[in-house]
Amino acid sequence: MNRFALTRRQFHLALMTSAAALAARSKAQESPAQPADTSPTSAVNSWLPVPMPPEQAQKVAEAVKSMQKTLESLRSCPLPEGSEPAFVFHPYPLQKERR
Repeated sequence: MNRFALTRRQFHLALMTSAAALAARSKAQESPAQPADTSPTSAVNSWLPVPMPPEQAQKVAEAVKSMQKTLESLRSCPLPEGSEPAFVFHPYPLQKERR
């Protein structure tokens, strides 16, 4: 048997500890965080390569807020375990074209 062979558990332990060490090292090297701008346009533009015009960014921010409100109302309704779906999709098999 190879004396350097690792078991699956030893390998995963080594992998996780090295990942944790690298993450801790990179976090220690980070510069202090700047205060975040909380305006809706900055939140939208933070993940875009080119800044969006302010009026368009405002519309996107309103759409996101609307979606969050809808999701909160859906999540507030309790759904018992094993509930039946509202509808069942039964696809028909694809029919071949007739000539």
